[in-house]
Amino acid sequence: MWRIMVIDDEARQCRGLKNILLKEFQGEVEVWAFTTAAEALDFFREKGADIIITDICMPEMDGLQLLEAVEKEGSGVKVILLTGYAEFEYARKALTLGAMDYLLKPLNPDRMHAVLEKAFQEISEERVLAGQKESMQRQLDIALPVYMEQQLNQWVYGRLSAADRHEIEEIIACGLPGCVIVTRLRGFQDWSRKAEKELLEDTKYRIKWWMKELLQREYHSISFFSYVLPETFVTVITEKRAGANAVKLLERSVPAESFPVFSGGGYKPEKLFICLGQRSENLFLNIEECYRSAVTVMDYRFYFPEAQLLSAGFILANRISEFAIGLAEEEALKDVVKNMDRGEAFRLLEGIASRCLDHGYPEPDKFRSVFQSLLRHVSLFFHMEENLDELWKHEKEEESIESFMQGLYAALELLVKKAEERGRDKNAAFAERFSRYIEQHYSEDIPLEEIAAVFQLTPTYFSNLVKEATGSSFSRNLTDVRMKRAKAMLQETDCRIYEIARSTGYEDVKYFNRVFKKEIGITPMQFREQLLKVRREADE
Repeated sequence: MWRIMVIDDEARQCRGLKNILLKEFQGEVEVWAFTTAAEALDFFREKGADIIITDICMPEMDGLQLLEAVEKEGSGVKVILLTGYAEFEYARKALTLGAMDYLLKPLNPDRMHAVLEKAFQEISEERVLAGQKESMQRQLDIALPVYMEQQLNQWVYGRLSAADRHEIEEIIACGLPGCVIVTRLRGFQDWSRKAEKELLEDTKYRIKWWMKELLQREYHSISFFSYVLPETFVTVITEKRAGANAVKLLERSVPAESFPVFSGGGYKPEKLFICLGQRSENLFLNIEECYRSAVTVMDYRFYFPEAQLLSAGFILANRISEFAIGLAEEEALKDVVKNMDRGEAFRLLEGIASRCLDHGYPEPDKFRSVFQSLLRHVSLFFHMEENLDELWKHEKEEESIESFMQGLYAALELLVKKAEERGRDKNAAFAERFSRYIEQHYSEDIPLEEIAAVFQLTPTYFSNLVKEATGSSFSRNLTDVRMKRAKAMLQETDCRIYEIARSTGYEDVKYFNRVFKKEIGITPMQFREQLLKVRREADE
């Protein structure tokens, strides 16, 4: 189906020519009609066409100006001029500017038919020739990929000799504005290890050609696979015309939808990331800087894992060079770990991360490093750095902030868990030491302040620790030990009640009797009498 545009400021004549073409070439053509050259040029730049039939004399932009604008696009469209006898000299000038032919008004149907058939034939022949050139170029690309990719890889890192740089300059002209695009193909490395060599080279060629087609309307381009960055190919582009905008061009193209489909065991990307580096007025001279900026943009996909397209313009406008975590935030995190409060620890860490991103996006490696240092400081405070090192030893570098934060939460969870375990061990050790002390000193008067001093703790903290470690208060523990000893003495000795009271830490025998009755339910004397009665009955 041939795509034809008709432009004439006389609306009636414009519609009439469109109808003639649709009738004359029924089923072979699609025709669009325009009454202004500017409107037609906008359509052509967006949709393209095979043939343009345009009047010469039109207001604002005439046919010759339209022809010049179209020629700058470099699309190979065939332009046919409509002219009257009085405008014939304009038509002759148009032929020198690149117009294919002209038609005189009023139109001669036979002449129109012949000119269009000639246009169809020329377009067909050019397409065959282009196909042949593409085939030859493809063979050349397959024959010389290793050498060229090696040279281009060395070039972007500034490692070429002057002679080799001159060789590259024959492909990419010096002095043209442009930028570097870095594209990450997730899963390509694993797939390429299993693919046969011929299939791998053919896949690489089709991927590079795909990128070329995305950009060809506004850019010259050359692509190569990186020897340094895994699953990455690099595209160097230079502008065909002023005003070219790679970001808008790629956004309109929707790269993921146009990515080549490989049948059978062919490659299918898990994810596609396209990152545009900074534009330079002279790409050739500034290739290293342009390449580094594109790689930097690729690093920032850490914050935008779902984005298919990122540009240096956006990243440079939103990144920040400095950020830090305050000492107060670090101390607060230590406190919640110490208190073994998981929920609060997670909320605090999330709040710190959110604050750090309030004013922009820091360098991803620095963001990772600062937060890993934060967790390391907390682990050192609790002498748990070995536990954290063991966890991170098995972790790979996360590609998104979400997965990185999940790793931090896992590390924080480990610290809280270890704090709990150490807390239990510490409580068990304290409980054992406390019990030994009570067993040895229950007969003495033991004020809370004195025993707390023995353990080098404040009375309040000591009291809370006793409760946490044993499940009972200090006074409860002391009373239980004293009553246990009192019952044993009542059963095993003939000591008088006041002697037992003093032996168990009670100077006042009446107070001892009250405590004993409260705890056991009967007085010490009644307890002894019951024991004697049981023994007599047993003897009988």
